[in-house]
Amino acid sequence: MVMLPFLANEKISAETLFEGFNVDLQSTADLVKNLANYNPTVWNFVSAITKQVMTPLAIAILTVLVVLEFSNAARKLSATDGGATFEFFAPLILRLIMVVILLPNAMNIIEAILEVGTHVISGAARIVSKGGMSYDTFSGFKGKGIVGNMLIGFIAILIFVCRLISVVIVNVLITMRFIQLYLMTPFTPLAIATLIHEEHRHIGIGFFKNVIAYAIQGVLIFLVVAFVSLFQNAANANATGVVQFIGAVTGSIVQAILLIVALIGTQRTARNIMGM
Repeated sequence: MVMLPFLANEKISAETLFEGFNVDLQSTADLVKNLANYNPTVWNFVSAITKQVMTPLAIAILTVLVVLEFSNAARKLSATDGGATFEFFAPLILRLIMVVILLPNAMNIIEAILEVGTHVISGAARIVSKGGMSYDTFSGFKGKGIVGNMLIGFIAILIFVCRLISVVIVNVLITMRFIQLYLMTPFTPLAIATLIHEEHRHIGIGFFKNVIAYAIQGVLIFLVVAFVSLFQNAANANATGVVQFIGAVTGSIVQAILLIVALIGTQRTARNIMGM
């Protein structure tokens, strides 16, 4: 503790010691990309599989499910000894109309769901940027003498490395998220087809809940990265001198580690939000 005032007694310019750490937010840039823009080659391949293979298969499955559903409806109707009425078949007919409309637009549904998440991220990014997006750790300080400068530099490098690790994790999470979405997209027509059948409807509902969870995960990844900077700025806003130095050092290290932990938990949090 005696050493801290000695280390933090001289101010320097803001550009000298890892000022900004804006690499964190830059790592989230891919979150605003859609499936077509993130990897056009993979998207074209997925589109071809969806339209040429999975959609015809979904139509065949839909035909079978429609026959089964109407058979079940007819059996229920005969058991009640009632006449065939529009009210009895109306729910089934409406589901069939919905599925017939959605099936040719299966890929557009996935893109629309993700576009909602992208819109939220873009709006949040504008709000955060207006508030000043910088990681003001302790770049306004430097040590006195060789030992002081070495210690300050070591702490700065430690924090910077932690944040570089978080950047790697962000990139890994984003890549995994897109890979999962690319893998799920071809099965969208099959999921839509199951919506027609009462007993298998939960398959389609669960499928789309997963897609929504991935859209929410993108928002959570951005918010986690943004929150770290906002917490750091708030912590340093009213602190000066040695207090600022101590708070910046401990807070930056702890928050850099918590950033990594929070990022890893974004998928679980997204699924919890969807009740999965």
